[in-house]
Amino acid sequence: MSSSKLVEVAYEKIRQSLLNAEYSPGTLLSESELALQLNMSRTPIRDAIRLLEREGFVKTLTKRGVQVNTIEIKDLFDIFDVLTALYLFTLDIVEQHDDEINLPVMKQYLEQIIEASEQRKYREYYESCMLFMRTLLKTIHNPHMLQTFDSYRDKILFYVVAHRSHTNPNRPYTGKKTYTEIYERLAAGDIAGAKAPIINSKWQLKDELLRAGRE
Repeated sequence: MSSSKLVEVAYEKIRQSLLNAEYSPGTLLSESELALQLNMSRTPIRDAIRLLEREGFVKTLTKRGVQVNTIEIKDLFDIFDVLTALYLFTLDIVEQHDDEINLPVMKQYLEQIIEASEQRKYREYYESCMLFMRTLLKTIHNPHMLQTFDSYRDKILFYVVAHRSHTNPNRPYTGKKTYTEIYERLAAGDIAGAKAPIINSKWQLKDELLRAGRE
């Protein structure tokens, strides 16, 4: 296997471990341990770490190892504000131009959200929530909006999955009610009405994050 391929494999495996909350924020990792786990030398591990560091998932501490980052609550608030603005803008455009929303795909993701909540699968639950909203954004065919969404998606998953897995595994899955309401409003053609649960969900998320910061 070429050196570039080894770096790619190391990057993907470590990244997926982070998104699956196998390493909680603040955890110290070592290149040697990661190399042993992935059965490769430290060189591709080091290069993979550099890529993850650029994305903000980890930071290298001199003579201490690699620390798994967390996201500041304020940064998450700002991200949610941006995403909410994208959702509401999309609904405005849909309302003006009568664009066709891919409701069958949104329904599939809604069913995945409900199933994951029942089986208490954190990663699948939050990932399906994000893909549900990404499907809505795709309606207006704006690639720059999708790129913006995608640039934040994994950071949100990284934080919420880690928090849910390590600090509050018993918190109820309240989001499924929100996504059900959004879908039902859209399916009924009530585009304006779908904005209310989106706005409310932002404040619910902020409230949950504030509570989490105090726990």
